[in-house]
Amino acid sequence: MTVTACTPRAMSIAAWLVLVLAGSPALAADTRVIFDVPDKIECRDATPEKLAATHPTLKIIEAKFRISAGFVEGTEASVVDFVYMITSPGMRMKIQDYLPNTTLESELADDRIEVADTTEKSDGATLDAHVAYRVLNLGAAMSQSAKKSESDKYKRIVPKDLVLASGTTNREHGVFFKLRPSKGASLEGAKELTLLAAVPKGWRGDWCTIICAARATKKSFPVPTVALAGIEQAHVGLYLTGDREASDLAESLCQLQEANGGALSKQMAKEAAELVATMHAASTSTHSCNHFEEWLHNVIKLKPELKDSDRKLEDAKAAIMHVQEQLARLSG
Repeated sequence: MTVTACTPRAMSIAAWLVLVLAGSPALAADTRVIFDVPDKIECRDATPEKLAATHPTLKIIEAKFRISAGFVEGTEASVVDFVYMITSPGMRMKIQDYLPNTTLESELADDRIEVADTTEKSDGATLDAHVAYRVLNLGAAMSQSAKKSESDKYKRIVPKDLVLASGTTNREHGVFFKLRPSKGASLEGAKELTLLAAVPKGWRGDWCTIICAARATKKSFPVPTVALAGIEQAHVGLYLTGDREASDLAESLCQLQEANGGALSKQMAKEAAELVATMHAASTSTHSCNHFEEWLHNVIKLKPELKDSDRKLEDAKAAIMHVQEQLARLSG
């Protein structure tokens, strides 16, 4: 379900999602992941005094998104990555900061390895020289020897793996978080994503789009492939703490998407999955971002309109657009 007009900027967001997941055909993975997003987000005024004095027409809002992921089938061992993306379709909020930030992880607690260049002297005529590695703080015992030794010790930084990448999208009007399996944390469960955004001084509410996607390894012949393991898309209302009108509108936005047995939400997830399904062909037939966006525009333009005989569903779509417009008017 597309409840907003497909603007060039919206297509840029869609293109970015396809590119960030590039290389994984949309096949059913052996692992299946479901996501749960909040119904609405309460935002607090976090404007620093210095900014209020220098930019009296702006303020900073803080929004915390709690997103949960659960495994219906399979385990975390087969997961390639999770991607969470939060965007402001109307470009009314400009991201100033976000958490968590990009994170690297090593297998060692102190991120250091001690290296000893050791020369051992024996009573024999031969001279044995070698390099011995000893991991620090892991309880390894030093071997005892009757030989005399001389050594020069130094430390090396342990190579680290990228376990979380985050950054802005859409000219800093959106943010993404890409998580990979980690020995120090679990992908399953709830994750809190926080952002700070600059908005007009009179901001009371707005709405944003959240996309969650999971990729996992799929057993296939002759070699395993990377496949889509779960995807979710939702429009979520934002409201300033204490603003009842904005809160009620945000609640209505959620209820409308869940109407008719969640048919609208299912449609949105299906369309997001279809978008990801195009990436394999796009990555092999295009060579630049500009050509890719032109190709994506043609796909969306030529896609036939959904034939939905359920009048209630059509009414709900129109109602969602109306609520979004009302929230947009509260954005200052």
